Amino acid sequence: MRFAAFLLIFISLSGNAFEPLNTDDAGTVAEGLNQIEQYFFKTAAHGGGTASTVDIITPGEEYFGGGGAKAFPLTYTRGLSKNVEASIGATYFSIPRGNYSPISNKVLAVKWRFLEAKDGQWALAIKPSFTLPGSTQQQVHGLDLALPSYGLNLINSHYWDALEIHLNASYMKSPYNTNYAVGTGPPTNRTNILFFSMAPVWRASQNIRLALDTGITTNPPSTEQYLTSYALLAAIISVSDELDIGLSYMRSAANMGIVISNSGVSASRSEIGFTWRY
Repeated sequence: MRFAAFLLIFISLSGNAFEPLNTDDAGTVAEGLNQIEQYFFKTAAHGGGTASTVDIITPGEEYFGGGGAKAFPLTYTRGLSKNVEASIGATYFSIPRGNYSPISNKVLAVKWRFLEAKDGQWALAIKPSFTLPGSTQQQVHGLDLALPSYGLNLINSHYWDALEIHLNASYMKSPYNTNYAVGTGPPTNRTNILFFSMAPVWRASQNIRLALDTGITTNPPSTEQYLTSYALLAAIISVSDELDIGLSYMRSAANMGIVISNSGVSASRSEIGFTWRY
């Protein structure tokens, strides 16, 4: 069951994307305005049986610890110009707890929408990010890596009246302190992480959007297969122009057949929270 310990680590670049999705969009916060994304997620393991402990990775939240987790990711974003925003984020883990800080995944990022159509129907953006190092004990317990990481996400978004489609292609360099284990996984991990995803978002009504987010990514353990897959369903409810409530459920596994059929070892994440613009 060691493979289950590393299902889809780094599904997205560090830092929250288009919450509650893993895939980011090319939109940016308007100049001079602010945005707060506050979410709660819970992870679970499936199909591992009772004889073995199945460790789970939370795609998009970089949790590589044993068993399930409960955490509160928070991201603050500021619009710097018409097409540039900067963000800072971190995740507070209520489970697991131990002799280490519960605050991890501290990420700084900038998104630049560098090209867009005059009619607003498509846009391209890039998003470099930098993840501050965690402590060695956080790395051992799977909350963080004890060396800094950096990455770049290329985002392509298409917009129509009732449909949006977002495409991501990401690279992350994620070294770790090789003197310590990463969670309960194998001793060697891949440190060059690739991620490709697509997320159609439908406007079901004036205030409700529905999304299907799917993708593949590099599987970090060097002893396991190179790629893994995920699928995510989400709903975004606009309470007002300033406030959205998001819900999502994601399942990840060795391949999309297991994700769809739910017939093998897999991991899941349930998430709920809000996005507030002011």
